[in-house]
Amino acid sequence: MHNNHLLLTCCTKGKDVRRLPHLWEILRDIAFKYASYVQKLGTVLLELLSESLGLNPDHLIKMECADGLRFFMHYYPACPEPHLTLGTSKHSDSGFITILLQDSLGGLQVLRQNQWLDVPPVPGSFIVNMGDLLQLVSNDKLKSVEHRVVAKSSGPRISVAGSFSTSHATSSRLYGPIKELTSHNNPPRYKEVTLKDFIAHYNHKGLNGKPALDHFKFMAAYSDSERLAELRAFDATKAGVKGLADAGFTSVPRFFVHPVVEPTSGANLQVPVVDLGGVAADPARRAAAAAAAGRAAEELGLFHVVNHGVPQQVLDEMLEGVRGFHEEGVEVKGEYYTRDLSRKVVYNCNFDLYQTQAANWRDTLSCSMAPEPPRPEELPLACRDIAFKYASYVQKLGTVLLELLSESLGLNPDHLIKMECADGLRFFMHYYPACPEPHLTLGTSKHSDSGFITILLQDSLGGLQVLRQNQWLDVPPVPGSFIVNMGDLLQLISNDKFKSVEHRVLANSSGPRISVACSFSTNRATSTRLYGPLNELTSHNNPPRYKEVTMTDFLTHFNRKGLDGRSALDHYKFMAAYSDSERLAELRAFDATKAGVKGLVDAGFTSIPRFFVHPDLDLERTPGANFRVPVVDLGGVAADPVRRAAAAAEAGRAAEELGLFHVVNHGVPQQVLDEMLQRVSGFHEDGVEVKGEYYTRDQSRKVVYNSNFDLYQAPAANWRDTLFCLMAPEPPRPEELPLACRDVTFKYTSYMQKLGTILLELLSEALGLNPNHLIEMECANGVSVLMHYYPACPEPHLTLGTSKHSDSGFITILLQDSLGGLQVLHQNQWLDVPPVPGSLVVNVSDLLQLISNDKFKSVEHRVLAKSSGPRISVACFFSTYRGTATRLYGPLKELTSHNDPPRYKEVTMKDFLAHYNRKGLDGRSALDHFRFSNDC
Repeated sequence: MHNNHLLLTCCTKGKDVRRLPHLWEILRDIAFKYASYVQKLGTVLLELLSESLGLNPDHLIKMECADGLRFFMHYYPACPEPHLTLGTSKHSDSGFITILLQDSLGGLQVLRQNQWLDVPPVPGSFIVNMGDLLQLVSNDKLKSVEHRVVAKSSGPRISVAGSFSTSHATSSRLYGPIKELTSHNNPPRYKEVTLKDFIAHYNHKGLNGKPALDHFKFMAAYSDSERLAELRAFDATKAGVKGLADAGFTSVPRFFVHPVVEPTSGANLQVPVVDLGGVAADPARRAAAAAAAGRAAEELGLFHVVNHGVPQQVLDEMLEGVRGFHEEGVEVKGEYYTRDLSRKVVYNCNFDLYQTQAANWRDTLSCSMAPEPPRPEELPLACRDIAFKYASYVQKLGTVLLELLSESLGLNPDHLIKMECADGLRFFMHYYPACPEPHLTLGTSKHSDSGFITILLQDSLGGLQVLRQNQWLDVPPVPGSFIVNMGDLLQLISNDKFKSVEHRVLANSSGPRISVACSFSTNRATSTRLYGPLNELTSHNNPPRYKEVTMTDFLTHFNRKGLDGRSALDHYKFMAAYSDSERLAELRAFDATKAGVKGLVDAGFTSIPRFFVHPDLDLERTPGANFRVPVVDLGGVAADPVRRAAAAAEAGRAAEELGLFHVVNHGVPQQVLDEMLQRVSGFHEDGVEVKGEYYTRDQSRKVVYNSNFDLYQAPAANWRDTLFCLMAPEPPRPEELPLACRDVTFKYTSYMQKLGTILLELLSEALGLNPNHLIEMECANGVSVLMHYYPACPEPHLTLGTSKHSDSGFITILLQDSLGGLQVLHQNQWLDVPPVPGSLVVNVSDLLQLISNDKFKSVEHRVLAKSSGPRISVACFFSTYRGTATRLYGPLKELTSHNDPPRYKEVTMKDFLAHYNRKGLDGRSALDHFRFSNDC
């Protein structure tokens, strides 16, 4: 972060306030004078907040909430690249309240309804914000605000944050939700915790974007049976979310809480507009509309439609009719409440209430309007007449749109109509009440629609978002227009020519929001008709990607899985027809180009070849996204025994618990790091006539360029090209290395060898061995440099940059650019490892786990494919020399005992690497092959 700060602690209890001799003379007097004012102000504010909670004015004071006062005096210099960093990352404060004094420069932002909003300075005023502990003791009645400070090209910005808490030394006092603020219907949401433990956790996690409160949420008592009981009780009211709002709920029931609500980008999506004016009579306008609709369906999966022929009065009446129904009493609505989705008219809250991880803040009335509409008396009176009138307009509009989409696919206008794509029409009339805690839930979770197309009418409140290049973008309402989005079945039959767009609806503190989604599909009763990729859209080079499926089966699968964030299409991807011989032929053709993945991108591929598709790709991350990677500081380790011991302890702890850490103050100049990345990019972006000279599948060579060393044995290829260079103990001759990266590779390797030696010494010490133990075992004799290039991928959700694996050697030192994508598997969850400028990532590898007898962990990791790029990384692998075939490596005798016998067989480096390369990156650990069978 682009800031410095001075920290000053003033304890108000007893007589601990004293002058500090080392505090600068210029600051000393004003700091204590300012503190006396702030302490008085803090006391007044805590009294007022006590009263607002219905407590005695001195309640929070008696809880010692004002006993501790800590100043954070921040200095934010002008930043040369403010778009690349932050002054302070997203966080909430740890204490009870914070009183903030800021200068006139500005830069403070708060996160409100998933958007970052500026908090401009007001001369002469303070900012007061609630901290985590106040949210905890108030049982979520008061909110600890998430905020950040943006870096700026002008500066400096100065601020002083006065944080109130109890005394850190008061370690025995427990803080939990105040009893007066809890009840049977509002039980405690947090465990009790001492301030000392809370601050320890807060400081340990750092400003990693995750609330410290999550660690103390009192969720353990929320058993499956309790959840089911609460769901049934809610369902039995038949009042839906509207009933909760009417009852005056000020917090959302816990089964509505989403562990993570991914933040919006804050940007609006530029939605294409298709103008239907004159398409019936003017061939030129029709052709233009078809082209625009097809282009939008291919690139985005969504568009606005204007001049659609539906009168504004009908649109307004439809929205009012939906509102009228949902705002009826339960005695009226309850008649239609059901969980039987086969009925023509269904009213409920969350069709997937009992299978979804978290419910959505939305009630829905759905009606099947075609091909066999309900009898008038079956529809609620509030929206009966307008529903039939609206359906007649929408059916005509849907027919026109499907004709235009047929034409854009090069088919006859009536092709999709003849396939019965417009035979079925179902209305989903949604009602999203105002939500008291919109940051904790969603109106509708991430999903794509099940049918062919959906025509959406929405009011002016907004909240619809689409997922575009891994960012959530707003789709603001356009008065008088419809949103048209492609559904799953249209993507299926178009063989991925058209895209079924993933979207969601935010919960909102204002409301209600009203929308009507009209989903076109075939008649559900037509259970025998099979839908698969159209013959006209497939070929030898573009074979069918999906299995055939009936509408009944598709909808059954869609409804059974619910809105779980995964595409229903994945279940039907057509991988079985891809024979071994076809796959081998395609791999050989790709390999023969010698252009790698970069060649596919340069050729303009808009979809990935099928041998890159990972069938069961799990892209789910842990709730909370990034996590704290340990940092080992090498500053002064050569000369200062205390620093060296601290670095060894930290490296050992990280190697045991995670198998990975950042290293800083490592001695490699930034200029060398930057030049290395730049030169790697230069090689990979050379022409095939240059790169092709190094392209080979002979892994015994010192210099190897290819795409996927395990291309022919891996279940699915990765979206990555690699230049491999064996740099020690017998480096290649300079002329053997590509000119683009020749000089810097030798320079970079020399730094890596020095750094690798230091790290292996520290890890030796962490194991209780002599510093040179691992060095004498030749663990640093072999150095290989792998220079990876991950181009932008047109379909990153279908493949990976690098599959799950652990590295083969002793340690790996990784240099990566700023794009990110590295993830580690920790406690069965994939966690992001964001790049830290100037640092290197060090991870423990298989052979170090083997010789440490599982004391150190070889971390499993992967790299995501991304729609942006290229991503550049340089992995430096340390191992013994490959040619040393006779030396056996097994668990060190110093680390084994009668109670902890050897867990692995001895193996030569040569044999270990042969097994590793033969199995490839198949997701299994190479260590399993050498583990004693009786080891558990």
